[in-house]
Amino acid sequence: MKLIVGNYYENIKCENFKDKETGRIRVRPLSGQNLPTNLVIECSKSERESHPIGTKFITENVKVCQKPDGRIYLRAKDQFIKKIG
Repeated sequence: MKLIVGNYYENIKCENFKDKETGRIRVRPLSGQNLPTNLVIECSKSERESHPIGTKFITENVKVCQKPDGRIYLRAKDQFIKKIG
């Protein structure tokens, strides 16, 4: 799937996980939503770290962004994620 920088995706379900490369707790999309599951969702550090690994969240929307080094990532609206289920 080709992601276009600046596009938005609505109501994305995601989960927190421990990044093996950095050791940090990050958030990624769950499968089945037409988004790659290896992308990181930029969101509230306190929210993603205050729940056990594997906790499911939902975002109102995410924006496709790109770092100066070329990496594509997603940014949650207002950095907000909400725990579900």
